[in-house]
Amino acid sequence: MARSWFALEVEGIDRIPRGSALLVGNHNSGAMFMEAIGVGARCYLQGGDDSQAWHGLAHDNIIGIPVVGKALHRIGAIKAGHEPAARAFARGRKVLVFPGGNREAFRPWKDRYQLAFGDRRGFVRLALEHGVPIVPLVFVGGHSGLVILRDNKRLARLLRADRWLRSDTWPLMLALPWGVAFAPVFHIPLPVGCTTRILDPIDVEPWLDRKDDPEAWDEIFAEVTAKMQAALDEMAVERRKKRWPLRRR
Repeated sequence: MARSWFALEVEGIDRIPRGSALLVGNHNSGAMFMEAIGVGARCYLQGGDDSQAWHGLAHDNIIGIPVVGKALHRIGAIKAGHEPAARAFARGRKVLVFPGGNREAFRPWKDRYQLAFGDRRGFVRLALEHGVPIVPLVFVGGHSGLVILRDNKRLARLLRADRWLRSDTWPLMLALPWGVAFAPVFHIPLPVGCTTRILDPIDVEPWLDRKDDPEAWDEIFAEVTAKMQAALDEMAVERRKKRWPLRRR
């Protein structure tokens, strides 16, 4: 489906190490982050065995939907949290996390090529706790499948959406099938061309003796985000050279 709809390109699959690893990506395309599922499928099919299987940490409110949650479980999604991730690492699996979460998924159109992790460093502590390498994944394309005009973070705070919906945003967006939507809702992605670049793993071993030191967390966080933003900038330039973002036939 990803090949057909998004003409999905995945660069650097051979950079993913064998065994346990923490994959860290930027969250595109609102609640319908379909290219991430396509990338996971591509890597699994090319990996050759279950050691290359991914487990994506999924938002409580998504994985808690009866039918949707069951389908996500069957393709490897697990509830976001350190304990589920630890169980996956113990099985030699890879865990995929999107630190930006909802705030990055619904960032405005003008910011679609900017990381929006905020101060969320939980993934750094997770990698240090289990001594697994961090593999950055940079996604480009899916955020062009809808147009988010405003993220309305202030309105989300007034509605206390972070408590009952775990959402930092209340987006105003142009998307199918709604036309105009004013909520963090699902949409039908346009068939835009999508590319994912897998970067070189970052070994956390040099920081293991300082795994409880917030300064070490900051150093790793800065290295991961700097490399991801540099790749995102480069991919954005490549994308702008194309005359139209829709998929290539």
